Amino acid sequence: MVPVVRKLIVAVIGLGCLSGCTTSEPPAARKPSSVAATQAPVSLLRETVSGLRVDDQLYVPLDALAKRLELAVSTGADGVVRAEYVEDETSLITKHDPRGPWLHFADVDVTTWRRISVGPDGIPVSTYDFGTFQYPVEVVQYGMENYSKWVATGDEKYRPKAETVARWLLEHQDDKGGWPVPFAYSYRDGMAGELRAGWYSGMAQGIGAAFLAKMYGKTDESRYGDAALRALGPLTTTVEKGGVLRSFEGHDWYEEYPTPTPTHVLNGYLFALLGVYDVGELMDDAAAREMFKEGLETLDRVLPLYDLSSRTSYDLLHYTRTPATAPNPARWSYHALHVTQLSALDAITGGRYHTIEERWLGYLHGKALPGN
Repeated sequence: MVPVVRKLIVAVIGLGCLSGCTTSEPPAARKPSSVAATQAPVSLLRETVSGLRVDDQLYVPLDALAKRLELAVSTGADGVVRAEYVEDETSLITKHDPRGPWLHFADVDVTTWRRISVGPDGIPVSTYDFGTFQYPVEVVQYGMENYSKWVATGDEKYRPKAETVARWLLEHQDDKGGWPVPFAYSYRDGMAGELRAGWYSGMAQGIGAAFLAKMYGKTDESRYGDAALRALGPLTTTVEKGGVLRSFEGHDWYEEYPTPTPTHVLNGYLFALLGVYDVGELMDDAAAREMFKEGLETLDRVLPLYDLSSRTSYDLLHYTRTPATAPNPARWSYHALHVTQLSALDAITGGRYHTIEERWLGYLHGKALPGN
């Protein structure tokens, strides 16, 4: 089982308590105050909102808190209005078995993701304003979802879906071992340059390689294992030569988006690295094991650069781009994913990144680092 850690939940009715509230439980009923409420302008994260002061309590509108803290507001059956982070659960991986479910994917439903539907051939398609495509990044995740549910539950209904994706990957893998993305892409409105159709994604290559290695281990079909090893090709080919491998201060990095200006998207790299690990173990491949070892050394250097003291950065464009740009704070769902991925690496390495994992987990509970 994957343990679940609940994020901060603030239970409120009507107004958000800005000070004087020290519990996440609904406040007990208070006697009516003899002091009238007075208007109190409040500077909330550098924007002034209209608040109310009653006795020693200061209140601000809940919608103002929700907007600035990225909370989802809903009313429960008990009549209590709850403000929660959009992603209210974070999966922590305590054991990583290359033959078992992948990360939290046994609990994932790719078909509910924005833009995605499953085509008549059983392969997910992604619809954008510029067209509908079979996007390898999402195809491999759909395959990994169904493999994970198959081995987690033993239910054979997931096997045909996993095998459909595996066959698609065999049919669409090119002579370099990659799955070309069929559309051009402009990362962050072109801040990192343009990608022409036919580019590879390190994330797709890593997850796809791991998925095929898992399918080989489950079915003993050698064609899956052979394709898994070929899929490492773009991970060992530099961006300049059409692959996804880039040097970060002398360390190897697998780009999710191999744009002209390095983006260093963290979740994409972590997915690729975890995929490399599974290939090394399942295929008993020395080269993949060495890639994983070098990848950990990369993380030793780079992880602190993603720490923004209250959440993580999605990428490192603020570090790599000239002129510099502002950091790109990860949405809470991506920050939670970073924590899940680090927990898997901790399970593999015996806690190599435990301190960082715990600190980043704390950010999900509002535990920002103190100032100097």
